[in-house]
Formats: sequence, C-alpha cells, structure tokens
Amino acid sequence: MPSLEDIISVFQSSPNAYLVVLPDVPRYTIAAANNSFLKLTNFNQSEIVGISICDVFPKNPNDEGSKRLMAFKASLEHALYLKKSHKLLLQQYDLPLKGTNEFEPKFWNCDSYPIMDENNEVKFIVLNPLDVTNTITSKVNKHNLIDYTSSYSLFNNFPDAVFSLDIKGNFLSVNKAFIDLIECSEEELLRMSFISFLHPNDFEKTFSVFQKATEGEIQNFEVNLISAKGNPRFLSISNLPIVVNQEIIGVHAVGKDIEEFKKTERKLEEYHNRIQAILESITDAFFAVDKNSIVTYWNREAERILHISRKMIIGKNLWEVFKEALTLKFYTEYQKAVSENVSVRFEEYYPPLKIWVEVSAFPSSDGISVYFKDITDRKKAEEELKFEKEKYKDLFNLSPLPQFVYDLQTLSFLDVNEAAIKYYGYSKREFLTKTIRDIHPPEEIPVLEQIINNNVRVGHINQSLMKHLKRNGDIVNIKVTGTSTTYGSKNARLVVTVDETEKIEASKALEISEKRFKALVQDGSDLVSILDKSGNYRYVSPTSQSVLGMKASELVGRNLFDFIHQEDKKLVADKFMLLSNSHRVKITPFRFNSSNNQFRWIETIIADMTDDPAISGIIANCRDVTQRIENEVKTKQSIERFNAVSRATSDAIWDWDFLSGVVIWNKGVEGIFGHNHILYSQQWWYSQVHPEDVVRVSSNFKSFIDSKESRIESEYRFKCSNGSYKHVLDRAFLIFNKDGDAVRMIGSMQDISERINYIRSIEEQNKKLLDIAWIQSHVVRAPLARMMGISKLIYDKNTDDSLRKELLDHLDTSASELDDIIKEIVRKTNEI
Repeated sequence: MPSLEDIISVFQSSPNAYLVVLPDVPRYTIAAANNSFLKLTNFNQSEIVGISICDVFPKNPNDEGSKRLMAFKASLEHALYLKKSHKLLLQQYDLPLKGTNEFEPKFWNCDSYPIMDENNEVKFIVLNPLDVTNTITSKVNKHNLIDYTSSYSLFNNFPDAVFSLDIKGNFLSVNKAFIDLIECSEEELLRMSFISFLHPNDFEKTFSVFQKATEGEIQNFEVNLISAKGNPRFLSISNLPIVVNQEIIGVHAVGKDIEEFKKTERKLEEYHNRIQAILESITDAFFAVDKNSIVTYWNREAERILHISRKMIIGKNLWEVFKEALTLKFYTEYQKAVSENVSVRFEEYYPPLKIWVEVSAFPSSDGISVYFKDITDRKKAEEELKFEKEKYKDLFNLSPLPQFVYDLQTLSFLDVNEAAIKYYGYSKREFLTKTIRDIHPPEEIPVLEQIINNNVRVGHINQSLMKHLKRNGDIVNIKVTGTSTTYGSKNARLVVTVDETEKIEASKALEISEKRFKALVQDGSDLVSILDKSGNYRYVSPTSQSVLGMKASELVGRNLFDFIHQEDKKLVADKFMLLSNSHRVKITPFRFNSSNNQFRWIETIIADMTDDPAISGIIANCRDVTQRIENEVKTKQSIERFNAVSRATSDAIWDWDFLSGVVIWNKGVEGIFGHNHILYSQQWWYSQVHPEDVVRVSSNFKSFIDSKESRIESEYRFKCSNGSYKHVLDRAFLIFNKDGDAVRMIGSMQDISERINYIRSIEEQNKKLLDIAWIQSHVVRAPLARMMGISKLIYDKNTDDSLRKELLDHLDTSASELDDIIKEIVRKTNEI
C-alpha cells in the first residue's frame, strides 16, 4: 500500500493540472493545487490555497464572460449535487495578468470529479482543467464550433482521445490520442464498432448514453474499455450529437484517460480512509475546524468525551455549540494558533462537563486540527499526589523523630526537619553546608563509609546502629533507618534517626536487673513460685532447696494446700479469695510441711498476675520465718515474765530491740503516762521526748552506745497521753552480741516530777529569802544609818534649837521609811 508521501508525490508530479476545492457553497474554497496547475495558471500555492475559487478567477470586466463563469459553477454543482463527474468542453475564460488590469484570452476543457467520504458525502471536488487555447487559432469562428473542431489539425493533435461515431456506433473518425489509447490502427478502427472495445459490464450503460446522445442530449459518462491488446482503459467521455442539416447523423466523443486520476483518487480515498481509521482508532479525541470555526471532522473519542455526536456538530460553528468555552483558554489559544500560525498546547477545565482536558492544536491551511484527551483522572491523581506530598512534607517537617535527606553522590545534606535541628543543635543553614560525615565521630567514619559502600542500595531499606556527634560534643547511640528516594534530580537517601542511648542504657540496666532478679530468685533467701488459681505449683525457684529442704521438682505439679498445716488451711484459703478484689495480698505466717515431715513457719505475699502473658498465674514470694516466730514466742514468754516482775515496781520498764526498732513497755507506761499500748517504735519514743530535751537526750544515748558503756542515766521530760509532760529519770543498760555490737537496751523510767517540783519550790523559797536578806542588808541600812547620824547631832551640845528641830523632822522621816521597809519584809516573809 502506497504511503502518504507516495500519494502526495503522485499528485504533485502528475503532468495533468489538478485543483482541489471544498464543497462549501458558494465559496468553493481552494484546498490544494498541484505543480502542473500552478504552472498552467501562473499562480503560487500561497496565493490561492484557502481562497474562494471565485476570488482567484474573477470574470473579465471587458468580456461577456458571466455565462461562461456560470457554466464552470454549473459543472461544480453537477459534481456536488449529482455526485457524478462532469466534463465542460471548449469554454473561454480569460486569465488576469499579474500586476495589470489586462486579461489573457484562454480556452479550456475542464473535468470535475467528486471525492466521497465514508458517509457517501462529497468531501472534495477535483478539477482537471486543460488549456486548448493553442489548438484554437485566432481565426476560429466562435459561432461554428462543430466545423472548427472538424479541422484535422485540431482534431488529430488534440491531447485527449477524440472520435466520432455514426448513428449505429461505428467509428467515423479517430484522432491520434484515441489510436494510442486503444492500441489499434486507424484503418482497423474505421472498420469497427465502439462496442468492440466495451467492457461487458458497461454495455447497458453505454448503450443508454449513446441513445440519449443520438436524440440530441449532451452526455457525460465514465466507461471501462479494453484495448486491442487487452489492456484495461478507464475513460471519462463526453458525447455531443453531430447535427448536419438539422439532422443528427452521429455522435462526437471526447474521451479522457482517467486511469491515473482514478488511481490517484483511489489512493487519496485509501489515504483518507486510513487517516480516518487512524483518527477513529487513536485514544485521543480529534476534531478539525476551518478558518471560520466550522467543524469539518469529529472522531468517536470526541463524541464520547464531549457528549455530542458528529452528526450534531459537523458543519456547525464550534463556538456556537460550545458557548461556555469562549471565556476559557480554548478560544484564546485556538485564535493564537490560527493568527500566529503556531501550534499550541495547554490544559483547561471545562465546567459544564466537569472535566479537565489536555489540548494540542495545530494550524493548517484549512483551519486548525485539535487533539485532546480527558485528563480528569490524572488531575485528580495529581491533586492526590500533591496532597500526599503535602502530607509527606508535614510528616517530614512535623515528625517528632529527627529526619534528613542527603545526596548519595556527595553525602551533602539536602534537607532536615525541625526535630533534627532541635536534636543535633545545628541550624538548617548550617546543616545544608555539611555532609553526613560531620555528624559522626572520627572513629565512626570508616564504619559509615563501609555501610554506604556495601549496604546502601537503591530501593532497599537499611538499618544500622551508629554513633552520632551532636553540636555540643555529645556522642549518642543512634538507630539509623534509611531508604532511597529522589530529591529533585538527585539520587538521595531519606534517613530517620532514633536515639537509642537511653534504650541501650536501659537494656544494660535491664540485663543487670535480670541478673539481680536471677540472683534473687535462684540464689536469694526467698522462695518464688507461680501457682494457678487452684493453688497448683507451675514454677518453683531453685531456692526451695535452701528454704524448705525440697527440690523444685518435688513441688511442681502438686498443690500448695497439700503441704499446709490443717489448722492453717482456712487462713490461707481466705487470703487467696481476697485476690478477686485486691491485686496483692500478704498472708500471715502459716505452717508448711517441709522435708522430713517437719513444719516450718512461712510468711508469704501473693500477687495475681494472670493478665500478664509472661506469667499467667499467681506469684507467691515465700520466706521462712520459723526462727522469727520461735523468737517471738520466746520474747512473748519473756515479756510475760518481764511484766510479772515489773508489776512489783511503779517504774515504766522498756526493752528496745535495735534490730527490729521495736520498743516493748510494761504496764508502767500506762500507769505513769496514760499510754495504753506496750509495743511502740523507736520513732514513737523520740516523738514523746520534750522538744527542748530531744537533741540532748538522743545525743547522750548515741554517745552511750558508741562508747559501749554498760549503763547510763538521763533526766528529761516525757509526754503523757493528755499532752502534759512529766519529769523522768531514765536508767538503762546495754546488751551486746558476741561481736561486741549493741543489739538491745533495757531501761527503767522513774517519775521524778514531785521531786523536781519540790526542789523547784525550795529554790523559789530560797530566792525569796535572799531577796529579804538583801533588803535587810541594803534597804534597811540606809534609813537606819541616817537615824543614827541624826541622833548624834541632836545630842551634840553645839546643836542649836532650830537645827535640832530640823533634825527631828529628818529623824521622823527616816523612821517612817524604816517602818515601811520592815512592813515589806514582813509581807514577803508571810509569802514564803
């Protein structure tokens, strides 16, 4: 099948002149012209393509050529409306001379052929004009064309096949062109009938045409002939009746070999069909409009996307159908393509159909060709991608974990998030001037390069544990997770870092804790076990051997209550029942049947851990308190003896155990101070000592203990239950163990409040007596001394009466003063 280039080459190189026009009545716009036509008419392609044939070939104003012009238009209309070829013979049309107002006389034969589309509609009309001016001399009688065409010279040299037939179809004359075409000599032809060369399929049609010609009608038809040598010929023939003395004696025929034209037409049709098939099969929508925006083509995809059939749009103005597009890019970009003769590409949203389209428009001589496709889904995807990018950007920037992107080629930082800036201490600007080597300690650089060279692969996620260097110099343990990405045009790596320093330290601490726990469980003094809710042992620590004298295997699978003393089972069972309301329960000591059928006192704390999948049971932490219970029994017996002895004394007797911190009192603590308990702690004892005495007393006791003296006495104030204080004399002695360490102190607290009060009253009395004595020795002495001096002066012989009288007054005053002093002494004496 010939290519499009082959078809164009045939069209352009054909020796026959061809002009292709559009069927846009009344313009008949010129669509194309081959080189022979341009040469024949002396035009350039750009001067006529896209212009109406009437504008290219105007009528000669100096010639009555309107009828002849009408004949040309009638020929075009014949091809358009009857959809058949038409031959126009020997018409005069004068060509305008360029640059002047003159016209050159010309005579023409012209064939018109309709080119049909797939809908059997005329798409193009092809004109095949033939200049016969040179074959018609200036002496031709225009009113006697039949005689003129009979001239042998014109007849024989006419380029088309010309022949005449008698009324029966026998050849009367033939010219050279017909002889060559039919491949038979003139002598033979003149003895033959035209029917001899007819294709069998065309007999009936040719006979009908011939009959009409002999009846006086001019006939134009196409016919298949077979030459004398058997070669097919396809001719377009015009039949004109030969009239002599008003009688039709035969038919004059002019035939044009249109085989090549038909081949070209078929090739054009094939090309048209191929182009149409391509346009219909391509995934893009396509339409074409002429320069007046009239739609000339509309493919199936355009129908689908724009919801309008080709029948409803072809032949209509694009903008009248799609008025909403006038204000959008569609109109402005199409106008630009046409006016500037440039291709345009753009994307635009068409609101009436709620679609996005991508458009490519290309200008042509006829108008514009538009390819477009629905990109609504792509736009939605782009919006979603944009949204996802924004989300990624937010996830990157707002992530609480430090993240950064670096160039795989240069290892330079390309981007960092806020968490990385805050964590490492560098600003974003500082980060972007560094490489990832700068956040690693020098000793880590070889490890980093080894990981990059060996482990970093495009499309793979890699994790590693590294040491990173912060701006403040801190070296931290970092878990690095990296994945390949692109950053702009660069191959990059997205890295998320997690500070594992605390986790590693916690792991180490956990390891130490586990070792401690193992030591506590396996090597500790307590027995740890796991039981189900029925009390069956599921796990027993190895310490069962040291605590109970039994191997763990002797207990696992057996029930706890099988080993509990009969009298204690209810106590333990009741404590187990408390686990339904309390997570942790302490069980007071009970008797457990250990090895050798000996009962040992066991103190236990149980915790319900059934919700913990690692345990799924009840944890029991047991401690052998047999020695403590026995000691408590002995202590109780001792206390009873101690109380029996202490009833014989009114003192408060106390016993302070340094190991337990418990102070045991006899009944004296209630009789003296009103406290109704006998067991108190060391802290309680200190809280009862008067605040002004507590520092002194505690210091004395500490010195006493440190010096390891056996006995101590101390006086201080001790609080009663009513909040008052009593003075006590506390005598105590220390008990030491075999290592010489004080382990116990026993004391006797005696109430000495009455003695202290008596002493204080005596001291107060003595103070008052001292005041009286001071008055007697100092206050009484002054008036008495004055009286004694005045007495001497009174009895002095040299004292005159006036002076003696004055001295007597002073003596009286001093006597009164002495009397007042004596009265004060008497008052204070009475108060003692």
